[in-house]
Amino acid sequence: MTRPSPRTAAALLILAVCWLAITVVLGFAGIYRPVPPWLLWPITVAAAGTTALACRTAAATGAGPVRAFWRRLTVATGVLTAGTVSQAGGVALPAASVTLYQLAAGCYVVAVLLAGIALVRLPNRRRGWRANVGPLLDTGIVAVAVALVVSHLLGTSSVPESGRVLTALMLVIVLATCGAAVVALVKVGVTGTGRLLRGPLWALAPIGLLPPASWVAGPFLRQWPHLYPTVVVLPVTGVLIGLAVWLQTRANLAPPAAPRVQPLATGTGRRRAWRKISAVPYAAVAVTTAMMLGVTLDTGFLSPGLAGGSVVMTVLVVTRQFMALLDNSTLLDRLDDQAHHDDLTGLPNRRFFTAALARRTDLSTVAVCDLDGFAALNDRLGDEAGDALLRAAAERAGAVAGDGAVVARLLGDEFGVLAPGAVPGLAEKLVAAFRSPLRVDSRDLLVTVTAGVATGGGEAVPDLLRRAEVALQAAKYTGADRAREHSTALDATAAHHAELAAALRRGLDHGEFRLLYQPIVELPGGVLTGVEALVRWQPADQPVVSPAEFIPVAEHSGLILDLGAWIIDAACADAASWQLRHGANGPRVNINVSARQLLDPDLPGTVAEALHRHGLTPDRITIEITETAVFAGGAALDTVRELRELGVGLALDDFGTGHSSLTLLRTCPVTTLKVDKSFIDDVNGTAEQEAIASSLSTIAATLGLRAVAEGVETRDQAERLHALGYRYAQGYFFARPVPAADIDAMLAAPVLLS
Repeated sequence: MTRPSPRTAAALLILAVCWLAITVVLGFAGIYRPVPPWLLWPITVAAAGTTALACRTAAATGAGPVRAFWRRLTVATGVLTAGTVSQAGGVALPAASVTLYQLAAGCYVVAVLLAGIALVRLPNRRRGWRANVGPLLDTGIVAVAVALVVSHLLGTSSVPESGRVLTALMLVIVLATCGAAVVALVKVGVTGTGRLLRGPLWALAPIGLLPPASWVAGPFLRQWPHLYPTVVVLPVTGVLIGLAVWLQTRANLAPPAAPRVQPLATGTGRRRAWRKISAVPYAAVAVTTAMMLGVTLDTGFLSPGLAGGSVVMTVLVVTRQFMALLDNSTLLDRLDDQAHHDDLTGLPNRRFFTAALARRTDLSTVAVCDLDGFAALNDRLGDEAGDALLRAAAERAGAVAGDGAVVARLLGDEFGVLAPGAVPGLAEKLVAAFRSPLRVDSRDLLVTVTAGVATGGGEAVPDLLRRAEVALQAAKYTGADRAREHSTALDATAAHHAELAAALRRGLDHGEFRLLYQPIVELPGGVLTGVEALVRWQPADQPVVSPAEFIPVAEHSGLILDLGAWIIDAACADAASWQLRHGANGPRVNINVSARQLLDPDLPGTVAEALHRHGLTPDRITIEITETAVFAGGAALDTVRELRELGVGLALDDFGTGHSSLTLLRTCPVTTLKVDKSFIDDVNGTAEQEAIASSLSTIAATLGLRAVAEGVETRDQAERLHALGYRYAQGYFFARPVPAADIDAMLAAPVLLS
């Protein structure tokens, strides 16, 4: 059997509309000329049968609770159709009077009860008992409102049927249908039933108005026997059910909706908030109030039943509003807590911390610390392990702070401590505490911190956080795993660094930087084989700024990325020029790359673009890195490997002064070792003093690496280094850093050692 489609449901809806149109046409025709009483009953039977077929179609296209609901409605409409056939057969008998037969009435009662059961058994959203109180009160308000309106209509209308049994059955049908309508309204407008059933239930709810309307209209229709209330109500019911089935079939067969991204606009947020408020109870109260106002104006008083019902509704409404106020108060408390606390660690956040500072005037101490290298560690371990690490760090900071202190998570991996009074050595205690591993997911991780601290009282208290962060930044300038106390000199330094960073940006934009090159020579002849590119900054109309001053500022401000890209491009341009003029005798160019640049995933691409732009072969470039930059591995070491894959050389600068030099020789694909000046200064001394310099030369030769001695200042040092096995050296003895134009002359005049 072919599965029904939306076209099938549309066709059934059109058929239901046709039955209603025929009923309207024949009904009006019978008003103006005599017609048999059974004229409209065949159409009514067809309309009832169409509803049963339509419900079966909706059930066939649905699944789960939707299919079960429409299957139950199929049974209910089937019973309704059977009752209609029974009533039509009775009316068609010769000499029959148009009245409601007991068999038909019984079928109608059963059909309405089955429909009510189908509605009641629809699933609700799961809530806690507190959340269910509001919907229950809303349901009570709607039920009381409907009861008041229906009872008033029934009480003020004449009974359409004679006989106690038939009158009772008619009353049961009216009340049961109204009850089913209330359930439908509650399900769709109060408790919620899900997206698939929302539209269909809104279409079904008006059916509850039809039996009361037929009760009221019955006495007026008696003069036209062919307009029996049943033949007027059922075609309209068929159209409403057909509309609901069409909506349900479209929803059942529609593709799954993509997750909706909620916009952040304020107006949209207000509209979403309004959509969460059910209008059904308010509409019920409004209709009931209007009815009571009309009754009062018409009669001058309210009957005891209406007055009592109004009191019950008032109590329900007041109780509902009181519960809403309690819910709002609870929500405001929860939002206030969320606004002042960190979700991940449960600690107070920066807003809470600054508010606590603003309220204090007594002597206080503020310490700020952040985890060294947390970003790289988080990338390597993953976000879940990073979150667990932050929670462990929060516990460690809280243990150090002790009772009476406020510990907060200020930023991603930055924590703050606010302690009463002067607490000597608070920053040092934090640093020392983190030198013990943190327990994270059944493993120990060693993550150090760098900290800053500030102490003050009175008007200075609100500014302690800023001062502690200034001290933290000063500590970072000198390295990791350190503590620094705030001083007035640090404020001046911080302001100077901020101004220097702005000037750096302007200098890059206005071309105030230039490169000098320090030769690297081959021993013993002193032939120039390479150069190290050194950046210099000459601001307009100002003295030259030392690299020792502006490089740290560029590192911490992030400008080192733009400055480093300029250095790479300028050095490649000069190297390409020397290669063009001198061929294979042109010098290799060493370019220093900072730890911050190695964390930039775009660095290999920047180098490759510069080589391509200037037509330079990769073997003419050597990238110099420090041991500390790649000590932790991770993203920095990955970048180094990508650079080596480009074909450029890699040099470990200041070799021998870092954490794990020998380990790096196995993991880092270097081609050159640059031995630090501190070891070179000891040559021409005792054998013990020369031991390290000699060993490093031997290690480099064994591993097939070039060893370059840095900081050579005398002829004796140069000769002794050659005797110890060094073949390359650089230092002031050979030449100071010079502009690119002077390198050509040096290529023709080597520095001789003998």
